[in-house]
Amino acid sequence: MGPMVHANLLPGEENSGKLVALVRNQAKVIAEDRNIDMVIVDGAPGVGCPVISSITGVDHVVIVTEPTMSGLHDMKRAAELVAGFGTPISLVINKWDIHPGMALEIEEYGKSTNIHLAGKIPYDRAVTDSMVRRRAVVEEDPGPASKAIMDVWKVISQHICQ
Repeated sequence: MGPMVHANLLPGEENSGKLVALVRNQAKVIAEDRNIDMVIVDGAPGVGCPVISSITGVDHVVIVTEPTMSGLHDMKRAAELVAGFGTPISLVINKWDIHPGMALEIEEYGKSTNIHLAGKIPYDRAVTDSMVRRRAVVEEDPGPASKAIMDVWKVISQHICQ
């Protein structure tokens, strides 16, 4: 693990592409100072200015979606946006087992558009329990979601290091 760079917004404050760019630049400075070769940017959902700022100039984008109609719709919009940048995409389906049929539809869309499926994470109450304790589930619970998250990370890190 490395340092985390973030902005602190008060309830109701609006995120902007400029704010994301500022945080990304600060992360880059810290990474260079500490000789860290990878910066991970957790972008906002959607396709607005903060998302565009999050993906501009990156080497790889991971789209995380859930198996719902709105998840499929939003994933398609995000994938189209990223494709416009010519950036490779990996796909993660979170809580895939709450609607396996929709998860399959999302997976098939990914295949049809050459989006790499990095993995599927099952629903696991341990994720929520860990968040309540302000801990990462992979640090404290060896359950199914934790294992799937670690597997997804292995796949993505191998994919981006090719």
